[in-house]
Amino acid sequence: MLLRIATYMFCLMLLLAGCKSSKEAATPRKTESGEVEPEQLKPTVDTKFQQVFFQAQLEKAKGNKAKAHELFLQCLAIEPRNAAVHYEVGKYELIALNNASEALAHAKVCVEGDAQNAWYQQLLGQSYAALSKYDAAVKAYREVVRLSPDNYEMLYELANAQLFANKPNDAIATYDMLENKTGVYEELSVQKHLLYEQIKSYEKAGLELERLAIQYPEEPRYWGMAAQFYQRYNLKDKAAAALQNMVKADPANGQVHWQLSEYYATQGDEKRSYEELKLAFATTDVAIDQKVMVLMRYYTLTQQRPERLSDAYALLALTEKAHPNEAKGFAMYGDFLARDGKLKEALQKYKRALDLGASMSLIWKQVLELEAELSDYDALAKDAPKALELYPLVPEFYYFNGLAQQYQKNNAKAADAFVMGKELVVDNPILLKRFYAALGESYNTLKQYEKSDAAFEEALRIDPTDVFIMNNYAYYLALRKSKLDSAANLAARANELQPGMASFEDSYAYVLFRQGKHEQALVWMKKAISHGEVSSDMYEHMGDILFHLGQTDEAINEWKQAAAIPGANAKVSEKINQRRYID
Repeated sequence: MLLRIATYMFCLMLLLAGCKSSKEAATPRKTESGEVEPEQLKPTVDTKFQQVFFQAQLEKAKGNKAKAHELFLQCLAIEPRNAAVHYEVGKYELIALNNASEALAHAKVCVEGDAQNAWYQQLLGQSYAALSKYDAAVKAYREVVRLSPDNYEMLYELANAQLFANKPNDAIATYDMLENKTGVYEELSVQKHLLYEQIKSYEKAGLELERLAIQYPEEPRYWGMAAQFYQRYNLKDKAAAALQNMVKADPANGQVHWQLSEYYATQGDEKRSYEELKLAFATTDVAIDQKVMVLMRYYTLTQQRPERLSDAYALLALTEKAHPNEAKGFAMYGDFLARDGKLKEALQKYKRALDLGASMSLIWKQVLELEAELSDYDALAKDAPKALELYPLVPEFYYFNGLAQQYQKNNAKAADAFVMGKELVVDNPILLKRFYAALGESYNTLKQYEKSDAAFEEALRIDPTDVFIMNNYAYYLALRKSKLDSAANLAARANELQPGMASFEDSYAYVLFRQGKHEQALVWMKKAISHGEVSSDMYEHMGDILFHLGQTDEAINEWKQAAAIPGANAKVSEKINQRRYID
């Protein structure tokens, strides 16, 4: 750094020594940073100016711009009309201090001193533009372009000023000048296209895109842009021609078929749109995110139009084939399958998404929900802890972990999981109800009956119409001959709200049996068995009721049917052997 500054000072001394007059403009030079700017001047007589000017340049070279600015102001106090110093001060005022008015005043002095200096004209134009005086800015920028015809940045500045001055045709002419120097490229062509569109010169607007497409034949999307433009203004023939050119440019490109699909969709040709969409989906040219967005639209569409399901599943299969390592595609596939009741297949897709690195809590929820619904508790016992490890604050994962513990007969651990999970529930009464119902089950198994009853009652307080909780609670009360009047009311209410459920009718019959109302119990038991799906418990309950009505032989026949079903109560065999009811 010291060497660089020393070199800079040496060069500056040579420069000052060779300068003839403080009033003459010098030729442009490059600074150490490579920036080209007007050569600074020095007086040959005023040594004070020379010293201060030298120090200002030194501070500027060191990067101390604020200090340099102070010194340049001191220079102006010595030589108030020095254009080069006004330039330095004006540039600092504009860029560092955002003081366009002061910058303009300095720029005017610069131009008065040397109107042929491009840097001075540029500062003048920038100052006018910052003050929203765009006509004046245009005039100054034109001078810069005249003085520095190869300054492409100034052509952009000029065009921008012309646009702000509401002179789109002049801006287009400036862009044409730039294009003549640089050739055709996207940013420039698109800008000209938009300007032509703004002034409603639609033919020229379209031609800009076509020229771009011709210049870059390896980019068929430009033809697609032209086609979309022509479609927007109902220029059907031109749109069709652009699409044909797009296909010719790259017939195997998925993005080409993607745009063709969109075109046919706007034309109302659903069949051709879908055929092009399939061709696009079969490639990797179309990104997975683009495909997922379309599949999400199909998810909604197929709810209203089920006849399009086969189309949706075809696109899902193409996505899976084209992107075998993209979790998003498998997750989307799982959403369709789960919605359509294909639970096992959905579970496979979701698990594949997890294998590919998907870590969204929603996918984990789907996996655990499906495992629970499919009664795959072994898998649930493995996956719920994994989900909890990743998302320890998601209450649902505690719920599923508790279900798995219940299945493994670890009811104390299950209750702990349910207690922890319910504390994390926020504004979700349905989930909270499920936690309390599950706690009721676990506490009942643990014979903590007061806690069990309290949990069931809290669940029913949250949702007084949940017939499954009513039924289960009533049945548990009947098993332990507790609160039988409440149990009867709950069971009766469940059957009232959802009649024709065999399990509900069985529970009500059993409650009535526990109350000693054997005739009424028989009526409800016959209803339960009449549905045809008879469990071991139902046959056993029927036998119990018949025995208490004095029909021992008939009761033994029912018990025998119960014993023939796997998983029957061990007491059933004793009842048969002893030909009597055993509680």
